[in-house]
Amino acid sequence: MRSDVLMIAVSFVGILAAGASAADPVAWLPRDINAVARVNVAEVYKSPLAQKEGWMKKAAESFVQQEAFIPPGTTQILVGAELDLADNLSSKRKFSVLVPDAQLSLEKLSAWLPGELESVSGNTLGHFGNDGFVADAGDGCWLTTGSSNRQTIVRWLRNGPNSAGNQLSQYLTTALGAKDNTAQVLLAVDLQDCLSGQNIVGKLKSTDWFKTESTADAAAKVLESVQGITIGIRVDNDRTGKATLEFGKDAGILKPVVTKLVDAVMQHVGVSTDDLQNWKWDVKGTRVIGEGPVSPGGARRLISILDPPAITLAISASSAATEENPVAKTSLKFSKSVEVLLHDLRQELKSATYNYALYFERYARKIDDLPTLHVDGALLDFSGRVSSSLRYQAQTQRMSNINAGTRTAEAYSSGYVGPYGWSAPAGVGTGIAINAEGNQAAKSVRFSEWKQIEDGLVKIRREMTEKYQIQF
Repeated sequence: MRSDVLMIAVSFVGILAAGASAADPVAWLPRDINAVARVNVAEVYKSPLAQKEGWMKKAAESFVQQEAFIPPGTTQILVGAELDLADNLSSKRKFSVLVPDAQLSLEKLSAWLPGELESVSGNTLGHFGNDGFVADAGDGCWLTTGSSNRQTIVRWLRNGPNSAGNQLSQYLTTALGAKDNTAQVLLAVDLQDCLSGQNIVGKLKSTDWFKTESTADAAAKVLESVQGITIGIRVDNDRTGKATLEFGKDAGILKPVVTKLVDAVMQHVGVSTDDLQNWKWDVKGTRVIGEGPVSPGGARRLISILDPPAITLAISASSAATEENPVAKTSLKFSKSVEVLLHDLRQELKSATYNYALYFERYARKIDDLPTLHVDGALLDFSGRVSSSLRYQAQTQRMSNINAGTRTAEAYSSGYVGPYGWSAPAGVGTGIAINAEGNQAAKSVRFSEWKQIEDGLVKIRREMTEKYQIQF
């Protein structure tokens, strides 16, 4: 499963208290991952706000709904990844550990798994086709990977959890185990050793952030000492968030530029939302801390860097079908999910100032990962065109960035035709700075592709409403 990335369940204390029948999910994660997300699914749905606004009912109507971070059906989810911090945080490896509800089994989900179930060393293993595997570890945990390599999950399963418990880096261990952290949703990324002060200082001096070069030099040393970033989201009577950037040195010198710094860091790691701009930011010792309200749907976007594993969508799908008309019910959930994801992407792009390709690729993968069993064929064709369009827009943006980097005066030409038929004009940009030309070409692609996505959405909703006689 391509989106077999990251979200987790249960605070660290909650995980340990989950019961003798379940192992500590943290102990299953490999030691060399550098990012973890956790969601205490049960606690989210029990919160006063979720009860008041009926999140459980809304979750039953869509695989991906506006508020829920993960569909119901699991008590805890822990997801970790080894991110390439130099390449738009692409995941080299992804692992997810789930504690499903007691009544669930892979056998009950078999109809929703593209591949067959099999037994490995006495444990049930389910195949998601080219998208990965899910295994029942037999200790109350399910393991999933986003790799189609069977060897990966079988070896992970046979190696078992670490007997000593948590084997993660010190930063991730501290982030997960903080006793004063009551957030049901947590994202932590270990950034230690990822930045070079020598490379940073040149970039800082090219900005107007600091009045003197010596100040820029000192700031570069602080940034080089970065330990990591943690974002926690608490759902109670409302939604509140807290983000902490941890450094190895006193960060006081960053205080005058803290807002600009936070924006640059968040854009780099692909976390973009208007919420962060409204938070109050301060520097306290070695930490840069931001706190503030989280808008509806904002929590999911804040931690979208670590998507929930696709098995959670299969769990949601299995409870959606009815004997009366499973295609109508599941197609409606699928349609609403596509709309929510497109809405989220618009919000991300609205807040982002660069790194657009990262968002397009991320949401194309989210759409592709939605369950397809009992979904109308015409709706699947539409979603396939949408995800292809998003990947095309990402490719166009990357080409624009590459050409802008060269700063040549050669004509810009994308050389590609989009899935909705748009083609970039040849020869654009002659004699003009290529970066401005490339950005304009990418904007033209986005405008054309989004218009046709919107038109296609209106058309497919009308067709599905007429066909099934329920409002899509």
